[in-house]
Amino acid sequence: MKRFLLLGSLLAAIAVAVAVPLAVTGGRDASANGGKHRRQSQRMVRPTMPRTPSVKSLHGGRKGNVRTFRLTASQFTQKIANFPIKTVQVWGYNRSTPGPTLVANRGERIRVVIRNKLPEPTTIHFHGAGAPNRDDGVAGISQPNPIGVGKRHVYSFIVHRAGTFAYHAHTDSAVQELRGLDGFLIVQPRRVPASQKVDEDYAMVLQQFAPPAEGALVAPFPPGTGDFPFSTINGKTGDASGGPLTIHKGDRVRIRLYNASNLSHSMHLHGMPFEEVSKNGYAIPRESRSKETTVNLAPGEFIDIEFNASNPGNWIFHCHVPHHTSNKMMDGYHGAPVGMTRIFHYAGYRPVPPGYFRYGG
Repeated sequence: MKRFLLLGSLLAAIAVAVAVPLAVTGGRDASANGGKHRRQSQRMVRPTMPRTPSVKSLHGGRKGNVRTFRLTASQFTQKIANFPIKTVQVWGYNRSTPGPTLVANRGERIRVVIRNKLPEPTTIHFHGAGAPNRDDGVAGISQPNPIGVGKRHVYSFIVHRAGTFAYHAHTDSAVQELRGLDGFLIVQPRRVPASQKVDEDYAMVLQQFAPPAEGALVAPFPPGTGDFPFSTINGKTGDASGGPLTIHKGDRVRIRLYNASNLSHSMHLHGMPFEEVSKNGYAIPRESRSKETTVNLAPGEFIDIEFNASNPGNWIFHCHVPHHTSNKMMDGYHGAPVGMTRIFHYAGYRPVPPGYFRYGG
């Protein structure tokens, strides 16, 4: 009898041992998967490299922990629109306005070697990047002697913080900045948590120009009402941008915005809400973020926004000041907005009409 009781107990124990894993396998696997997901989200990876549509990026020459960028400030011809004026004379860096986007890593020393081929002296200020006073580039104050015509100057400092910053002239600013002497300085962290890595990272400089005629040098300020006739992103109106920005459903997309113009701009995204994640080079804590559809940038501000690509279509991103989505008060293809406008196109969705990018008024 005792043997039967022992056998029964043993069989019962075996049954429980077999049943319990069968009953809780899902929960155990879920827990394991959750742990795996948390480990993956905390895995450190290289950040996505930012790109500035229509503008080159410079990564400079690196030697040890020093990264050297070479810039030349000059006057040149640039196409800004398809109509009613196409090309103008501007001032910029490396024959581009905005100038090339300078990309460095946090903790590096950057050297910016600038040669001045403008018709007047100039300087460079590294807006928000924390350069020491000797490299702040304010003519007559922190830099007593601006860079003379035909002269060369070297700025050198360590970039201690990752973030979105800018560089621009700080001599005769009311003329030089508004003729195009500005650009991005983006300092990348060396690693980011995998969960915070974006799929696309776009940089956009907001500018405005007042050319008196085709091929003429842009005026620093428009006559009359003071309303600039051409509003651009990365030096081009929407019609002259060459094509849409293609994204994929499920992408996490970052847009870095820098207002290099004389006026405020209210940037609005169709189709999806976004979050402000950084303002003027400082990250915004997650608990302080909110869903938005429009963000306002005062002159000199830079703001990073991010959105989840969750709504397939062709969606415009533009300044919501009505005059800023026109070219000299003229609309684009079939009445579409031009000016300070870009189009996000989901891969696989019907294409944006190519006529939009060829429209000539």
